[in-house]
Amino acid sequence: MKKTKTKRIVSIVAIVLAVLLIGGSVGLYCLAVSIYDGSFNYRCTTDEEISFDISEFPTLTRERHTFTSDKGQTLVGYLYEQADPEMREKGVIVFAHGLGAGGQTGYMDIFNYLTENGYYVFAYDATANDESEGDVIGGLPQGYIDLDHAINYAGTLEEIKDLPFVLMGYSWGGMSVVNALNYHPDVKAVASLAGWNKSMNLIDYRGCQMVGGVAKLLLPFASIYEYTMYGKYAFSTGMKGFQNSDCNVMIVHGEQDDTIPIRYGYDTYFKKYGNDDRFTFKKYPDRDHSLLENEDGVRDFELMAEIVAFFDRSLAK
Repeated sequence: MKKTKTKRIVSIVAIVLAVLLIGGSVGLYCLAVSIYDGSFNYRCTTDEEISFDISEFPTLTRERHTFTSDKGQTLVGYLYEQADPEMREKGVIVFAHGLGAGGQTGYMDIFNYLTENGYYVFAYDATANDESEGDVIGGLPQGYIDLDHAINYAGTLEEIKDLPFVLMGYSWGGMSVVNALNYHPDVKAVASLAGWNKSMNLIDYRGCQMVGGVAKLLLPFASIYEYTMYGKYAFSTGMKGFQNSDCNVMIVHGEQDDTIPIRYGYDTYFKKYGNDDRFTFKKYPDRDHSLLENEDGVRDFELMAEIVAFFDRSLAK
């Protein structure tokens, strides 16, 4: 009789614990989904104040292209080049823009500089940015999914398909270009500016800002949610991309970056690849996430010159 009573008590306790565990897990999952969706469920349009017009660059030309991404959404991209054919012989830079400020038009002065130094630039608006379709961005893996499709499309264009391809990205684009090496190991070089290693890095950081240490408990649930949306892409990382490719890599970050701290990208990469000859690391002690501007708040074309020189060296290998 006592054994039966004890078994009943144990069963009841087990059921209660299971209910609490399931209930707690459901609650954590819902909180993780709320933080995730709140971070990425919006569209972006480039503000006119930071958007350039092609007329501002007399010798720069561009051709509009459309291509589809993973869910059949149409993305818009532009092939930028200088009017002088001798100024576009080196290769093709596929450029991936950042998150939250709109699409690629805000970087047109950079494209002008890169094309003046002998490169084509293929730049596009990611899903739910500017001219591209999509109601919401959805999540960070969408960045390298769109980049994957952009590289595939650009590789079919008659005028550039036989040239070497390199990748360049800022912020979200900086994360995207290193992750793209998992799908395009044959690119010759990658320049990642203010980027990070994997999508969960940003969820970790933003989650800690919003709910403190509880965010660490949310990461597994956020990962599950992201997997339901993006499948294998959810497990992609820049570190895996480096292992998958032998291309040259340039990593640039500011130590004062509080949008995505340097520990999530630069420091992680430097720890393993700091003495690897194919890696170039550049750290700015006094810069924050506005890495593309110098201390005077204007576009840093000295940095752009270093990136061009890095690409030139990489293509000369």
